[in-house]
Amino acid sequence: MKNCEKYKNIIEKHLDGMITEVELSQLQKHIDGCPSCRAEFDRSTFLKDAVSQAFSSHTSAEQAGASLVARLSSEPDRKPLLNHPPVLLAGKRAAIAAVFLLAAGVLLGFALDRADEPAGPTLKAEVPILVGRIEGTVLVRHEGSDIWEALETDSKIRLGDTFHSAVKSTCVLELDPNSTLELDQNSMLVLESFNGLTEFNLEHGELTADLESGHGPFFISTPHGRVEALGTEFTVKVTDE
Repeated sequence: MKNCEKYKNIIEKHLDGMITEVELSQLQKHIDGCPSCRAEFDRSTFLKDAVSQAFSSHTSAEQAGASLVARLSSEPDRKPLLNHPPVLLAGKRAAIAAVFLLAAGVLLGFALDRADEPAGPTLKAEVPILVGRIEGTVLVRHEGSDIWEALETDSKIRLGDTFHSAVKSTCVLELDPNSTLELDQNSMLVLESFNGLTEFNLEHGELTADLESGHGPFFISTPHGRVEALGTEFTVKVTDE
């Protein structure tokens, strides 16, 4: 046990980025033969990466919490962490656990607050947009709702939906069989109109559209103006500068 405590301290140094090559080699040899420390290393590293991804993007605490829980829910082996976070010790591991519990607690608090509330507003109409490729964590929120859900390939898309792609995450929306829109990482996009005229609002981030010439009027609004698609392929980017 005393030897394991030594290596748990080395795991903490690894999370802090302060580990030496000699210590890393020693740690690797130890966890290869110690299931307990291997599990500790895997849990701590996974949570650090999940928290970093969720809170590195332009999100509020609520959105980051949704991103974190969505990622944990998408990993079958990690679902128990939602109810039983690992018992971590001091330093970086304690910070990771605290942020995880804060994020999950935000969502749980919202759920409890809304338990006795009447049903939410009527959702807007579904539109014939399909979700294509998804990489990483991409969330969707219906207009009038405060709940962020993980975007899936079978998700129903509605007018007013807001899409949020986390760090190192992208998704493709299939507007029709020959027209697509790809949302880049760390971006937020709102579907404003899809009925003869297609219009999206890019709040921040980047998207690339590849449109068939017969798709119809297509506009992208940004905080800096409104862009009409005159070509079949174009990119729109909104930065904080």
